[in-house]
Amino acid sequence: MKLLLSLALLLSFQSAFATNFLTEDQESETLTQIDNICGDTWCEGDYDYSFNELKCDSETNTCELTFEFILYVHDEEGAHPSYDIIGEQRAEVTCTLAGVSSYEQMVDTSLRYGGLIHEFYETVGECIDENYDQAPGFY
Repeated sequence: MKLLLSLALLLSFQSAFATNFLTEDQESETLTQIDNICGDTWCEGDYDYSFNELKCDSETNTCELTFEFILYVHDEEGAHPSYDIIGEQRAEVTCTLAGVSSYEQMVDTSLRYGGLIHEFYETVGECIDENYDQAPGFY
């Protein structure tokens, strides 16, 4: 019985350390790099985006990316529409990015100002495309 209890404790202890392989700084930098490339790619459409969280698991080689689609509501009514933003609608989405096991697979650390590794960039793009129907106001 003690052996079984010790084994269970060891496995839970091991998975606690294996859960998130990113430091807070690495998570922040990766989200910043995603946001930086966003303006030239996914964010050129009807929505703005807020990339909020990236939690990675070294046991499953996956990351959970949480972001929001943001749709701004403009004042388009009346004789003189101002197009001022009068509100916003948000939809939070979390998707799984598979095949990621290290920070270096996400951010190019050889570049002075970073940048996303192409394969990771493609994976993030697929995540956004696959969840587009979750965006507010999607028809």
